[in-house]
Amino acid sequence: MSLANFLLACLGGGNSGSGAGPQAPYLSAQEASQLPLDAFVRRSLESAPSALEQNRDFVDIFQGHLQRGASSAQVARIVRESLASMGGAGTSKAVVDWACELLMLASQEKDSGNHESYRPPQATGGSYAQVAGSGNGGGWETPKKHKQQQQQQQQQQGGGDVYIKSLFFPSEESFGELINFLDSAKTSLDICVFNITDNDIARAIGNAKRRGVNVRIITDDEQLKCQGNDVERLNEQHGIPFKTDSDPQKFMHSKFAVIDRRAVWAGSYNWTVGARRSNNESVIVTNDPRTAHAYSGEFERLWSQF
Repeated sequence: MSLANFLLACLGGGNSGSGAGPQAPYLSAQEASQLPLDAFVRRSLESAPSALEQNRDFVDIFQGHLQRGASSAQVARIVRESLASMGGAGTSKAVVDWACELLMLASQEKDSGNHESYRPPQATGGSYAQVAGSGNGGGWETPKKHKQQQQQQQQQQGGGDVYIKSLFFPSEESFGELINFLDSAKTSLDICVFNITDNDIARAIGNAKRRGVNVRIITDDEQLKCQGNDVERLNEQHGIPFKTDSDPQKFMHSKFAVIDRRAVWAGSYNWTVGARRSNNESVIVTNDPRTAHAYSGEFERLWSQF
């Protein structure tokens, strides 16, 4: 028996949602994004057809709650209490389907450990910019000739060693490093890329904005018009500002991102599904202060120029 059928059986069968029972109230994704976890779960269940109709946005909102620490047990409790308050007579198949999706998403987030499998050693609970690796293998290396300079920088900044990591695509493991990088932003996320069409990347960018990170995007003007480009959608749904070049004879072809002005992701990788799954791409990730300062300066130069 499926989880949906199990819930329907427990709730006395529910109704088909095709005219039976009162019409569910409408809940917009914009209003849902402002709700705390308890209210979001309860009201999205009461407005299940709205949640299913705007499924992508509602899933993004819910995953944001999970990434901010909501546990699967907490979600299960809220779902159970919400369904109990609604009663079997008011429980349509849409309600059950959305309840199942909430429970499964919470379970998947628990199993994935909030991307902890992709987080460099010793990074748990900290910023990617502060601990971009442990220096104990896994591809992370400290350039020895800069060791003395690093030690001086550590004393000035109170941080750990400076690290560099090389990543290659196509690779879901390398892609996980990108999501982890974006998820680790604490205060700022400056993105300068040719194109963004990968919805999983767009979701991570939107989540960063929701948790209070100051996000800015620079991209190519021609690519902005391409089908599937996520930049304008991120602006419309999350208020993320963006700028483009305005010269049809040239490309804005840089591909880098800076988090918290302290760590850099840079290389050939376009933020597209093709680059993720098909193309041969390479990336360097580092928290070297001079590199982060240089890329932050380049972002500010382009932001002012465009």
